[in-house]
Parts: sequence; structure tokens; C-alpha cells
Amino acid sequence: MMKTLYILCMECKTPTCKICVIKKHKSHDFAEIKESTEGIKAEVKMVIDMKMRNLQSKIADINQGTHTYQADVQKVIQAIKEEGRHLKEMIDKKVEGLINTVKEKDTRNVKTLQSVGNELKTALDKAKEQQKFYQDTQGIKDTTKLLQKLKQIKSQIDQIEEIQIPIMPSVKYAKKTVAEGEIGKLFGELTFGETVKKEENPKPKENVRVRRTAKQYRYSCYECRNPPYK
Repeated sequence: MMKTLYILCMECKTPTCKICVIKKHKSHDFAEIKESTEGIKAEVKMVIDMKMRNLQSKIADINQGTHTYQADVQKVIQAIKEEGRHLKEMIDKKVEGLINTVKEKDTRNVKTLQSVGNELKTALDKAKEQQKFYQDTQGIKDTTKLLQKLKQIKSQIDQIEEIQIPIMPSVKYAKKTVAEGEIGKLFGELTFGETVKKEENPKPKENVRVRRTAKQYRYSCYECRNPPYK
């Protein structure tokens, strides 16, 4: 007994018989179901393999991208720290220089003031000495001796040099107000970006049929072309 060969409608992707071919699948493309099944199995396997390769490739890209990004993060952090240390070193050097300048100037000015102060003390000691001599003259009754002594005291007083007080030194420091935003100008620029990787295997466009090599049959009319039998 002859059996109708079930065939596969390539348009509807369903098995059908020769009767249904005319009723429901007129002018569709068909293939032998066994050959078609093998073709579809190969196609499905190819799609699965392609999908898995694509996903595995993306996972590898994510892992590599994450590793590269984290390495870049560490490099950026290290660069910021190094720049911060460099700025601190420059600031410390500037602070030390300013303090040394103040100390050196202070040493010279204090030395000058101490020298003038010592001269004034010496002059004061001489004046005190003549003051004592003057007080001693209070007991002299002889007018001639008194006048002579007073002349001597006056002469000694006149010889005491008039020492001029120098202009007193002064020092001030005008602090510079630095806004927080201006501090940022001392550092480099920090930027964040995205790296877009071009897909090596772009997704196939939808509704594009895969070409098959299986033997196909074209059914236009049942009367003019009989279906094959087993």
C-alpha cells in the first residue's frame, strides 16, 4: 500500500500532506520532511552555536574591559596621588622659604636694634655717672671749686653722643584667600568616557531566509503535478 509522503511547507514551517498542499499551502515552497528536518537541525545548531559564540565573545569583552578599566582607575588614582605629593612638596618648599626669609631678616634687624640699644645703655651709664658727680657737688661750699666741677660735668655730658633711634622695622603677612575652585586648577583634568566595541558578528536581519540545499518541490496545481510517494 502506498503512503502519502509528508512534506514540509517552507513558508509555514509545518509538515503537511499532498491534499493540504492544495487546500492550505497553495503556491508555497516545500521540501521533503526528512531532508528538511536535517536542514532545520543544522540551521538550529548553527544559530545556537553562533548565539553562544556571540555571548561568549561579549562575556570575554566585558571581562577584558572590566580588567582594563580597573587598571586605568588604579593608574588615575596613582597619578592624582603623585600630583598631590608634588604640589605638597612645592607648598612645603614655599612655606620653608618664606619662613627662612622672615627669620633671616629678623636676625639682621634684631642685631641692629640690639647694637643701638647697647650704645644707648653705654650713654645712659655715662649720664648716670655725671649725675652722681652733680649730686656730690651739693656739699661743695667753695664757689670757685663748685663752678670748676660744674664745668667738668657739663663738658662730660656734652661729650655723650646723641644716638638717633633708627626707623623701627615691621613685618606683615597678607594672607591670600584661595577659593576651593581655584585649587582644582592646580590639578590635571579628570574625564570619564565610554569605549564602544564594534560587533564582529552583527545580528542577522529579521525576515531574511537562510538558503537551503535540500531538494524542494513546487506545487501549483494537484492535477498537473502529482505528489511523490514512498
